Amino acid sequence: MTARPAAVSATVRRQSAVARRERARARPQEILNAARDLFSRKGFEAARMDEVAAAAGVTKPAVYRYFPGKDRLIEALLEEDLAVPWRRLAEWIEAHQGPVADMLDGFGQRVGDLQASGLTRGYLMLAMDEGGRRPEIAGFIRNEILAPGLVVLGGAMARAMARGELTAGHDPGFLARLFFAPFLQASLGAVGYALPIGDAEERERYRQFHTAAFLRAFGA
Repeated sequence: MTARPAAVSATVRRQSAVARRERARARPQEILNAARDLFSRKGFEAARMDEVAAAAGVTKPAVYRYFPGKDRLIEALLEEDLAVPWRRLAEWIEAHQGPVADMLDGFGQRVGDLQASGLTRGYLMLAMDEGGRRPEIAGFIRNEILAPGLVVLGGAMARAMARGELTAGHDPGFLARLFFAPFLQASLGAVGYALPIGDAEERERYRQFHTAAFLRAFGA
C-alpha cells in the first residue's frame, strides 16, 4: 500500500524543516571556520566581511545576523580558540596534585600546543596593537585569558612554596609572570627572530631548557 500524496508531502515538509534548522544551527560554526582560515591568510585588518561570507557560502547579511561586526566575529574566535582552552588549562593546574616540576612541564606542553594551532600569534598581536584600533579585543585577551591564567599559575606557585618545592619568600605572582613570559615571547616571535616558533623540535628543546632553568633558580 503506497502513502497518499498528502501524507508524503507533509513528511517531506517536516524533513525539510528539520534540515533547515540543522543548517541554521551549524551556520555560525561554518562562518567561524571560514573566518579563521581567511584571517590566518590575510590578517585581521585586510580580510573583509564580504570575503568571510563568500568563504562560508552565505550572504553578507547572514554573517551580520550571527556576528554584527568584525569585532564580534573576532571575539567569538577568541572564545573558541583561546578562552576555552585556557579555562581547561586553568582547571588542570588547579586540580594538579603532583610535583610542581610535573605541573610546569605539563603547562609548557599545553601552551605549546596552543601556540601551534589557530591564530594565537595574531590574537596576541591584536592585544599589543599600539594603534588601539580594537581596544575591546585587546581588553578581552588581557582580562579574560592572560590575567586569569596568571592568577591560577600564581596560586600553583604559592602552593609549591608552601609544600617546600620552591624557595619561600618570592612573590608567587612574579614567579608566574617570570615562568610564563618566554611562552608569550615565543607566541609573538617568528622564524629567524627571537625564537624559532616554526620549528617544533626547537620549541620543545627551548621549553625543556626554560623549565629546567626555572627550577634550578627557584627550586628548594
